[in-house]
Amino acid sequence: MQHQSIRAVTKKVERQAVSQGNALSNGHVQLTRGFTILELVIGVAIAAILTMVAAPSLRDLANEMRLRSMSSQVVSDLNFARLEAVKRNARVLVCAKAAATDTCAATANWQNGWLVCYDVDSDNACDATSATDSNPMKVAGTLNATLTLNLTDELDNPITTPIRFNPVGTANSAAKLTLQGTWTGTGKTRTAHVAGTGYITSAKN
Repeated sequence: MQHQSIRAVTKKVERQAVSQGNALSNGHVQLTRGFTILELVIGVAIAAILTMVAAPSLRDLANEMRLRSMSSQVVSDLNFARLEAVKRNARVLVCAKAAATDTCAATANWQNGWLVCYDVDSDNACDATSATDSNPMKVAGTLNATLTLNLTDELDNPITTPIRFNPVGTANSAAKLTLQGTWTGTGKTRTAHVAGTGYITSAKN
């Protein structure tokens, strides 16, 4: 009788051990299971599609920010030049920058940037700098390759001479600076208008 009880207990223990072993084995398989090749391929494809969809939007946003920033700088420097002319009681120029020097260039294309300088001797060129009064007062560097900047009159005729602000704040003539993006799409043009009165406005085209 005792011998049969021991055998029964032994079999019960063996069954429990087998059951626990199967459970551990199944748990081990679940813990170590990774992605299948098919799942990886699908994941990569989805990521590629999302990137293709998002890339144009991000590019357009970067272009818009670049255009807006440059437009703000143009208008800010024009206003600065006008105020300096009044403050100094002297002519102040805003002109296209020469390619290799900080001097005015006789061109309507402002791709190389621009200068703001005082012109006390009224020769339509930047005066020589001094130890106490540096000239040019501001220098804007070469534009990004995706942007163009051109100076014209209101009828779109090119102007190759500087924009000049007089001591009373007026301008030598009405003019406009057109900043344009070279990418495709709409809303890629900004225009800064300088009236004969010296008043400066900007517009989005």
